[in-house]
Amino acid sequence: MKKIAFLLILVLPTLMLHAQKWDLDGFDDENEVKTVMNSITIHRISGFGGPTMSYSTINGEFAFLTGGGGGIIINNFFLGGYGEGVSNSYSIGNENSLRNFEFGHGGFWLGYELFPKMMIHPVISSRIGWGSIKGSHSKIGDIVDPVFVLVPTVSVELNLTRFFKMNLGAEYRRTFNVNNIPDMNDNDFSSFGVYMNFIFGWF
Repeated sequence: MKKIAFLLILVLPTLMLHAQKWDLDGFDDENEVKTVMNSITIHRISGFGGPTMSYSTINGEFAFLTGGGGGIIINNFFLGGYGEGVSNSYSIGNENSLRNFEFGHGGFWLGYELFPKMMIHPVISSRIGWGSIKGSHSKIGDIVDPVFVLVPTVSVELNLTRFFKMNLGAEYRRTFNVNNIPDMNDNDFSSFGVYMNFIFGWF
């Protein structure tokens, strides 16, 4: 019995070392635990940035929003940040109108490029941000109304060079929580529009 116990003491470490070596060197890929990280192969990583322009309406009147954004591209997916605001000057409404009107927002910018190596290819993106509506009301005085803004966009992108692209498409700006502007609501600050931006980076 003592001899058997002695042999087990000698043999077990050898078997354990052999098993560990097989686990490290001979592990079958089919039995490997699949995770998010080991299932992603990075083919491309780059950065980008550039100005943005939106042509839409606010309360039925023409609105021109300008700004800019940038971020990082991983494969066909991009993630970054943006900021934009109304550039043209006007007042909203006639009676009890809102003067010195300002509307701007900024936050996250994310999207996906389809077939980015093609000269002309589609892009799906969305800008998700927070901002405010500011102005001076004839009866109430100065107003500041915090809002949340979601702008999904479908566009076509043109590869002009390896470091310069142009993007043109359609967007829908949906504004939430317009509560402090008299006689106006979310719908007055939400509309379809035309979206354009110029992108600089290495593609």
